[in-house]
Amino acid sequence: MTGFYFSGIRQKQGFIVKFDKNLFLQKRSSFQVTAVSLLLTLVLAKIDQATGYELSFSIFYLLPVALAAWYAGLPQGALLSIACAFVWLIVDITSGHHYSQAFIPFWNAAVRFLFFILTAWLLTTIRGQLEKEMSMARLDGLTGLMNSIAFMETAQTVFHIADRFKRPTAIGYIDLDNFKKINDTLGHAEGDKVLKKVAYLLSTSIRKADLAGRLGGDEFVLLLPETAYSGAETLFRNIHEALLKEAEEQGWPIGVSIGVAVFLTVPSSLHEAISSADNLMYRVKKSGKNNILIEEYGRLESAAQN
Repeated sequence: MTGFYFSGIRQKQGFIVKFDKNLFLQKRSSFQVTAVSLLLTLVLAKIDQATGYELSFSIFYLLPVALAAWYAGLPQGALLSIACAFVWLIVDITSGHHYSQAFIPFWNAAVRFLFFILTAWLLTTIRGQLEKEMSMARLDGLTGLMNSIAFMETAQTVFHIADRFKRPTAIGYIDLDNFKKINDTLGHAEGDKVLKKVAYLLSTSIRKADLAGRLGGDEFVLLLPETAYSGAETLFRNIHEALLKEAEEQGWPIGVSIGVAVFLTVPSSLHEAISSADNLMYRVKKSGKNNILIEEYGRLESAAQN
């Protein structure tokens, strides 16, 4: 069951998309941003009309177009491009500016509109590329899972919410046994293939609310909100079985050691929680590798609170 408390975190294709919520316009809807931009356009038009046609005011009309395009999107940027070009035309006609030909102000308005819409398109393209680059910087380049930085940041948010609502949370630490042997005997290309396959099996085995990350090398981590002992045991045993089956079919001489820490009451430190799962994984390594060890934490604390 996906935890209700996790719905406040916005996920997109396996990674968390974060925006600066301290920005005023960033927190506003497209409608609100468009309304503010239209109001700004009217204010600029009033000032433009008051100063007369001899003073150039053209660059200031870019501001509402830029605001709408950047914070609301290209359709809103196009709408403001039309509005600014039209308002500028009205001001131009009513300001007493005389032209040798009647069509000239309309031609100028069309040119201005093209300039505005091109600016809006460029800004939305830059914004989209910037968001893409920011997102890609949070992904592991080989496997497509969250990298360690992205995982720790996102997991910290999940932990805070779990602590607030007193919900169970599970963390699984996964390490491939004898992975170095694949790189040494079969080559690094085959090693990369193994890591990609492991990442695929992990990402397709979990829910949308769960987190999967690669911490480095052949070590992976899963965080499962709203997951108690029985749910964690079922999931990780299925994952262990799927990984071993794939390794056997591919002829990969590896095993999988998994340590799972289930927290009824999450600890104050995320690093402490991950270390608990990591220690369980190392206990599996020391006891023969290629197995799962699951332990539950927080029952005494939970009982005391009740």
